[in-house]
Amino acid sequence: MLIKDIQLSELPSVYLLNKDNLPSYAAIYFVSDGTGQILYIGRTVNLVARWREHHRFRQLKRLNRKNQISISWLKCNNDINTLSNLETKFIELYKPPLNWSQVVAPIRRITSVETALQQSLQQLAKFNTMIFGFDSISGEEPPTIYLFYPVYGRRGVSRGIRSALKNINKKASSLKWKKYHTEPKSLGKFGYWETNYKGIRIDLTPAQELVNVMSDSTRRTVAGVELMAFSSQQLEILIENSPDFKEEFSSLEALEEDPIPLELASKLQPCQGNNKNVVEVEPWEELEPMPEGEVRVMSRQFLSVDGVEVEVCANDNGKYFVRHNVYWWIEHRQKNPHPQYNCIIDNLKAAVDRLPTIRWAGYKFRFETIFFNEDDVEVEDILLLPLAMFEELIKDTLRFRSPLKETIQSGEYQPQPNDEANIKLCVWLQHNSLFSLLKSTTNESLSMQ
Repeated sequence: MLIKDIQLSELPSVYLLNKDNLPSYAAIYFVSDGTGQILYIGRTVNLVARWREHHRFRQLKRLNRKNQISISWLKCNNDINTLSNLETKFIELYKPPLNWSQVVAPIRRITSVETALQQSLQQLAKFNTMIFGFDSISGEEPPTIYLFYPVYGRRGVSRGIRSALKNINKKASSLKWKKYHTEPKSLGKFGYWETNYKGIRIDLTPAQELVNVMSDSTRRTVAGVELMAFSSQQLEILIENSPDFKEEFSSLEALEEDPIPLELASKLQPCQGNNKNVVEVEPWEELEPMPEGEVRVMSRQFLSVDGVEVEVCANDNGKYFVRHNVYWWIEHRQKNPHPQYNCIIDNLKAAVDRLPTIRWAGYKFRFETIFFNEDDVEVEDILLLPLAMFEELIKDTLRFRSPLKETIQSGEYQPQPNDEANIKLCVWLQHNSLFSLLKSTTNESLSMQ
């Protein structure tokens, strides 16, 4: 009989808390929840003895409070090689999440492979990861979705991506990202990752000067998550002009339809606090220039953090920005900087370049006039910063001298009575986000106690 033909629902079983009723012979055992999801697979020469002090029992006992856990088993002959081979085959077939997780107690919940995949892609989208294309032709390799993340010279977002995928891998889920290559230190130590979802491989690699094609990109979805994507024209030109790409990606096509059509579980936007009408927002957007002679109509609201007031503007699409004057006041305690004398755009670009990410590479800063509709106020020569950019600039500790920088980074900083506004806001932003304070109503001041 083939492994896949064995019906696990027809095997004998007991509930987790009745484990003393297990038999004493050799077996492959399957731990399942009330929905039938297999959480763990193991082998033993004595089933009841194995479960008297099983290393996963504390984890499973906690999960059992909300979802009744059961143990089923397949009787086998008492041969360690046979047991080991069967266990390996069953694990490869069912990919139970606890077999892929560390033995830590307690585990609060099991994350489904679909949720872990979507969470991964949402994190990658924040680092401007792009869909390069989809190779659907099955040969020695499975159908593969190729993703590129941006690097420029020796700078990139590899550290952030590594941290995000590491956090995904810590979850009790059968989806795991594997790093299969790392560039030498002289080339930036950029990482290459891959994962697999139901026979479809997802390949994530660094790409030099990717920021140069972002402005002409389109948008496509993978597993219901929207990312930037190479258009058919971009892909055709790139492959045609690169002999290496032409050989390696001969059957690659621009992604059109989602190869993993899943319903999006959640938007995973930062949401701290107990407000029920907190707005879910996308972290950034580059505004299109306004036609000559026209003004940009926006609304605004005021947020207060430890006595620091931040005015946040919103356009009709629900994207959030901070006026440069607000940033300049918080950072320098000076009002109305002169665009030319204070070299506003050059200073801002230099500050962005110092950030440990190239997320904002190529962002175009523009002076324009905006009109606040609810206040009937028009303001000229305004430079707008995406709210996510503003947060990154303020919470960047590299602009501070030691030991202030080290104490803020370590989380040990103790507020001082005479702290400047930029220090107060920087400390708060290390573990919070202004997005969490935004409400759907405007002109309302919020306080973070």
